[in-house]
Amino acid sequence: MPGRPSSHTRTQVVVVGGGPAGLMLSHLLARSGIDSVVLDTRSAEEIENTQRAGILERDRVRLLVESGASDRVLRDGHEHQGIDLRFAGVSHRIDFKALVGASCWLYPQTEVFVDLHGARTRDGSDLRYGLATTQVVEFDDVARVRYEDSDGQVHEVEGDLVVGADGSRGSARGLVEDRHQYFREYPYAWFGVLVQAPASAPELIYAKSPYGFALISQRTSDI
Repeated sequence: MPGRPSSHTRTQVVVVGGGPAGLMLSHLLARSGIDSVVLDTRSAEEIENTQRAGILERDRVRLLVESGASDRVLRDGHEHQGIDLRFAGVSHRIDFKALVGASCWLYPQTEVFVDLHGARTRDGSDLRYGLATTQVVEFDDVARVRYEDSDGQVHEVEGDLVVGADGSRGSARGLVEDRHQYFREYPYAWFGVLVQAPASAPELIYAKSPYGFALISQRTSDI
């Protein structure tokens, strides 16, 4: 990234990616007395309003609550104690609670982001959203990330470590040395429809039919 940085920040960990993963990492680091700076090219509003998956496993719920990030999942989320598998029109219930003593929770990923963003803002974390670009520029004894803000100004953040939490399509992925990627491309894809309507079922239904696979899922109490 060309240009002399107009500002320089020193921290312990630079987190590239300010979604739920990056914010949770920043939150856990802070609880251990470790400073961090979080960078993301998306705005907080964009992340908050992008529809994502809605089911959290038990350990994710426990981490949110026990780390002090938020207990709202217990108040506003919906406990699912199992799922239904449906073949040839007949449902077969898989009872998580009876089998392993654990439940999952209907709680959209957007709400997880709201909780974590609120917790990090409350605690005075250095969160930088809406950046034009981010780039890891050097690995020596320290790591440096340069970014361009929305006004075109270049800034630099230096840390002991850089963590890539920006997903499989993010810029940090390309920094892995000698990486090997394995994938299989299938001749079909997932098609989802969001509907404002009462829940079709109290829990998720995974169904196999002559037309293919179908899932009745939920995001909120009315979506």
